Amino acid sequence: MKQLFNYCPVHWYEKEMQSYPGGVDGYLQANKMDGLELYVYGTEGYPTDYSKQAVGTHLKFWPYWLDFWRGDKAALLHNFGSEQDVLDYYYGARDNGEWLAVMRKNVEASLLVKPKYFVWHVAHCDFDEIFTWNFKYTDAEVIDATIEIVNAIADSIPDDVTVLFENLWWPGLKLTDPSMVDRLFSGIKKNNVGIMLDTGHLMNTNINLTNEAEGVDYICSVAKQLGMYKNYIKGMHLSCSLSGAYLKAKSWDGKVEKTPAFMMHHITQIDQHKNFKEEGLGRLIACLEPEYVVHELFYDTMVELAGYLKVQSALLEK
Repeated sequence: MKQLFNYCPVHWYEKEMQSYPGGVDGYLQANKMDGLELYVYGTEGYPTDYSKQAVGTHLKFWPYWLDFWRGDKAALLHNFGSEQDVLDYYYGARDNGEWLAVMRKNVEASLLVKPKYFVWHVAHCDFDEIFTWNFKYTDAEVIDATIEIVNAIADSIPDDVTVLFENLWWPGLKLTDPSMVDRLFSGIKKNNVGIMLDTGHLMNTNINLTNEAEGVDYICSVAKQLGMYKNYIKGMHLSCSLSGAYLKAKSWDGKVEKTPAFMMHHITQIDQHKNFKEEGLGRLIACLEPEYVVHELFYDTMVELAGYLKVQSALLEK
């Protein structure tokens, strides 16, 4: 089992890494980590070469995309307000063919660091649904469209790179319905695939969770219900998200601003990406048996992250 952490080379992280004794390698060694899961959200590689440290990469994810894929221009204008904003959001793509070309370039940029796996989100949510949870599309519709896209660009992904599909709490791959998991993998025309189980995302599907122990119990129970697809769990994004109280309170009602800052604040109140602090993760590891444990946490500085890694990694055996 390899332990990794999420990393996006923004300038303030890079500045810290460059000043750390031994650089990235020194940071990994000091924190007893085996490597990085590198966020690659653009269509070009990074100035710094992470091919020695990046075990996996997280591909670009567009949370709102199915209306674009289906050509629903009215819905797109409702959400964005202008055609230029639509164009900017999809990296200049005007139709499905151009958007697939953007995705291929994102894959190419990710391959520059020679990853063993890609992470692919399977979810959709528009800018109203973020707040209302009155979803336009079903899990099946999101999964079917995802299958179309994956199969369209599968020839860009080398056979020795595993595609790990990640669960969210929005329509798509939630993992709570085994039939939807079967639907996804029965439709994908690629053999080297699996699941990246995100613990926080899965916890977000149960607003009645009140503590970490309940969260671990819930994750294990959902995984066991997957049957043979439990063996598809190759990796785990490890973080704690106990957002039930926030969701039940609905404190945003009547105060919604559909600005990027407001929407991001709301999403991070739900998807908290906090580190676990209590014993019980050893049981989770025994249940899921992941090849990769990615400490996927929110952090402002590399010093702050080091503290979280020390706590959470120590709990993996407890």
